[in-house]
Amino acid sequence: MEHRPYGQTGKKASIIGLGGAYLTASSFADGVATVHKALDLGITYFDTSPMYCSGVSQAVLGEGLKDKKDGYLLATKLGYFSNPSRFHSPEALTTQFEENLRLLRRDNVDTLQLHEADFHHWWSTDTSYKGRLQPETDYNFNDAPALQTLRQLQAEGRCRFIGISGNTADNMSRVLNHVDVNTFLLAFNYDLLRRGARTALPIVKEKGCVGMVGAIFARGLAVPQPTLIESPPSWMTPELLENYKKIFALQAESGMSLATLGVRFMVGQNEMDTIIIGAKKPAEIEECVNAAEQGPLPNDLVQKIESLGVE
Repeated sequence: MEHRPYGQTGKKASIIGLGGAYLTASSFADGVATVHKALDLGITYFDTSPMYCSGVSQAVLGEGLKDKKDGYLLATKLGYFSNPSRFHSPEALTTQFEENLRLLRRDNVDTLQLHEADFHHWWSTDTSYKGRLQPETDYNFNDAPALQTLRQLQAEGRCRFIGISGNTADNMSRVLNHVDVNTFLLAFNYDLLRRGARTALPIVKEKGCVGMVGAIFARGLAVPQPTLIESPPSWMTPELLENYKKIFALQAESGMSLATLGVRFMVGQNEMDTIIIGAKKPAEIEECVNAAEQGPLPNDLVQKIESLGVE
């Protein structure tokens, strides 16, 4: 499997990484088996969070990686506090980090990120508003307690690299323009039908960060779902509906599974370093690795897919 530079850190990571968001969706045992399969397949990047599987994702990785302590990069996150004040408390952030380490059975991690750094609550103590960054607010990103805590933990050797993760390309670009971090993870913005990450990834490269994308199978892009066409959900615009019909038809014509089509399209995009796959069973991560090892799609198929990008 292809390995790409992990930004300017001097490390490398597999083009396919295992994400922990669904590791207990089948069972704890299946999650551990998925981690073991990922290792067997040569995956060298693992990503998790206290939010994933209500924190159990970290325990799955702790169990799955307990007999192999090196040869890969392990990333986790901080965030998802019920009390808004804790996003600005170094003590709360550090306490959560210590709990992360306990579940992961580690003394340190490779990468520590702020989870959904595109939210207002990371950068402002104003609790009258809850949501993504406000365009009119002048945030002091660089001096936020959360970022200072990341820097302190990095200086102490508790994590080697620090980063930000989020789900909205415009807001994440705004944060990245004002902070110096090693890694950048954007989910829900790059797949067979969405191209929003392309506005952020040039900034990532300019700043020398690791560029990662996740959730490439969101909204019915892992396996064809006829119900999306027959009974379109509220988020599906008429234009998007037509493109779903086209991508499902293109997948059937190609003879590939939808997941294989999506992975092979993504590995042909050179703007990012690692594609994080949220698998819940060994067969799912194996399918994605096998797809990546087949390499990028033929150019004519890529052009057909490119013509469908609407978001």
